[in-house]
Amino acid sequence: MANNRLTRLNESSLSASPAKGLVARKISLIVYDFDGTLVDTLFDIADAVNLSLNELGLRTLSRATIRKYVGKGVERLMAQSIDGTGYTDLPRAVELFRRHYSENLMNHTRFYPSGREILDHFRDKKQAICSNKPEDFVRRILESLKSLDYFDAILGGDSVESKKPDPEGLLHLLDRFQCSPEMAVLVGDSPVDIETGKRAGVYTCIVNYGFGNPKEIASANPDCCIDHLSELKDLFY
Repeated sequence: MANNRLTRLNESSLSASPAKGLVARKISLIVYDFDGTLVDTLFDIADAVNLSLNELGLRTLSRATIRKYVGKGVERLMAQSIDGTGYTDLPRAVELFRRHYSENLMNHTRFYPSGREILDHFRDKKQAICSNKPEDFVRRILESLKSLDYFDAILGGDSVESKKPDPEGLLHLLDRFQCSPEMAVLVGDSPVDIETGKRAGVYTCIVNYGFGNPKEIASANPDCCIDHLSELKDLFY
């Protein structure tokens, strides 16, 4: 299977579907990014960042600015948040963020529309999370949303050696479920997810409402884009 991972998807798993002029793909594994894809976490992340910055005596940031920093892990999030302030103790900033976020994890966080519906729809498939968010935060959010049982595997940014866009986590999931790349899809919201999928030979489906920059997403050339999670029902079976 290792040699097949770097091949692009072939047409053997396709069947006719009217959705957006595309064709439905037969899959056995659906892998979701988390923040900005399945769950809207922006307000709670932004609040935790600003609580941390305030405690450090630094200026706070708008949600729109913080939104651009989400998706590459906590260390990168806080490194960008303190950039230009003259403050250099990144480990302390990360520590504060983890504490504030842990204490305010579910103030505003919710599924995106049709999130739970989609998880229920694909219950006959293997479903997994592959996120750069710490695994404990992912699990706690899913537990609060009473949706932990939908997933056969959950990988956070600290679950494997290398974060996305390194394909290590995605390749691990393919191995774990003995799934060939052409029978899997990665649903995400950013160029990081697109690169991850391409490097693993997995089809990429990008949501247009997430945290990713639209121009950067277009340049990264995902296999397909959707405006609403409910569209997954027409694209994969």
